[in-house]
Amino acid sequence: MFEITANTLMRILENIKQNEFVKNVSVLASGTIIVQAISILLSPVLSRLYTPEDYGLLAVFASFISLLTVIGSFRYELAILIPDKKYDAGLILKLSLAITLGLSALVLLITSVFNGKLTSAFGNERLGFWLYFIAPVFLAAGTVQSFTYWFNRNKDYKSISGVRIFQSSVNSSLSVLFGFLKFNTSGLLISLILSNLSSSVYLLKKSFAGFKRCRMNFSQLKSVALKYKEFPVLNLPGALLDTVSINSVIFLLSYFFSESVTGSYSFALRLLTLPSVVVGTAIGQVLFQKISAAYNSKEKITASIVKSWKLLFWAGLLPTAVMFFFGEELFKFVFGAKWSEAGRISELLCLLTFAMFISSPTSSAMIVLRKQKILFWFNLAVFIYRPLSLLYGYLTDNFMKGIILFIVLEIIQIVFFNFILIRSSLKSDSERKNNL
Repeated sequence: MFEITANTLMRILENIKQNEFVKNVSVLASGTIIVQAISILLSPVLSRLYTPEDYGLLAVFASFISLLTVIGSFRYELAILIPDKKYDAGLILKLSLAITLGLSALVLLITSVFNGKLTSAFGNERLGFWLYFIAPVFLAAGTVQSFTYWFNRNKDYKSISGVRIFQSSVNSSLSVLFGFLKFNTSGLLISLILSNLSSSVYLLKKSFAGFKRCRMNFSQLKSVALKYKEFPVLNLPGALLDTVSINSVIFLLSYFFSESVTGSYSFALRLLTLPSVVVGTAIGQVLFQKISAAYNSKEKITASIVKSWKLLFWAGLLPTAVMFFFGEELFKFVFGAKWSEAGRISELLCLLTFAMFISSPTSSAMIVLRKQKILFWFNLAVFIYRPLSLLYGYLTDNFMKGIILFIVLEIIQIVFFNFILIRSSLKSDSERKNNL
C-alpha cells in the first residue's frame, strides 16, 4: 500500500516539475519570497528605528510615484505581451520608454516651478524638498515596469526576480543603516530613491545588448502607437481613476487626519499585502502570459481563472483569521507599542486584503478579453466612493468609521467585478467552442 502511495506521490512531483506554469510561478515566487523575507525580518527593526510619522511622509511620496507610474507610458507596457512578433513587441517597449522619459521631464519642470504651491496644497512643509526627487524616481520606476513586461513576454522570470531582490536588498539595507545613523524620515526616503535608481540601471545594463538590436524610427513608433491605441484610450483613463482613488486614501489621510494615522495605515497595508506580493503577483504575471497565449490560440481560459481563485482562497484563509482576531496584540508584540493603532487597523483591513489576494492575479483577464470599457466604469465607481468613505470618517470625527465603510464598499466592488469577469470568460469560451 505504501509503495503505491509513494509511486503516486513521485508521479505527482514529477508532473509538477514538468508543468511550465508551476515552474514559472515558482521562479517568480521564489525571488519575491526572498524579497519579502528581507522585508519581514527587518520590519521589527525598522519599526523601532522609525515612527508612524516617518512612514506617513514616506507613504505620501510613494503615492506620488505610484500615481505617475500608472500613466508613465500611457499603458502601452501592457501591450508588450500582445504582438505575435518579438520585433513589434520591442517597438512597443521603446515607445513606452520614450513616453516615460518625456513625462519625467515634464514632472521635473512642474515640481520645480510649483514646488511651493504643491507643498502648501498638501499642507506638509516637510514634503517640499522631496518633491524635486519625484521625477527621477518616476523615470526609474517606469523603466523597471516596462522591462518587467518585456521579460514576462520572453518568459525571463529570473530577470524579474533578480531585479526585485536587488531593489529590495538596497532599500532595506540602506533603511536600516540610515535608521541607526538617526536620519529619521530622510533615511526611508533616501533609501527608496536610491533603490529605484539603482534597480533601473541594473535592468538597463542587463538588457542593453538585446534591446539595442531592435532598431526603429519615428514612423514605426507612430504606427505601433496607433495600432495599440486602445490601451491609452480605453485602459489609461480607468487605470488612472483607480490609481488616483487608491492613492487618494493616503493623501486624504494625511490631509484630514495626521502623518501618524497615515503611517499606521500604510504600515499595516504594506504588511497585509505581502501575500499578494509574494504569491499573487507571481501567479498574476504568469497567468497573464498564459491566458494571453491561450486566448490568441483560440483556447478556453475560464478553468485557469477558477483554479487560481480556489488555490488563493485556501492559502489565505488561516492567516486572515489570525489577523482578524489577534491583529493589535501581534503588532504590539512584534513591532512595539507605538504601532498598536496599526494593529487595530489591520484587524479590519485584513478582510479587504484577503479579497484582493484572491482576485488580483486574475484581474488581467479583463485586458485579455478586451473589456477595458467595463474596467473604466469600475474604476470610476471606486474613484467616487474611496474619497467619500474617508470624508465620512472626517465629518464624523472617527477615522475607523471611514475605514470600515471603505472596506465594505471595496469588498462589494471586488465580488461584483469577478462576477462580471467570469461571465465574460464563460461567454468567450462558449464562442470558441462554437467556432471549432
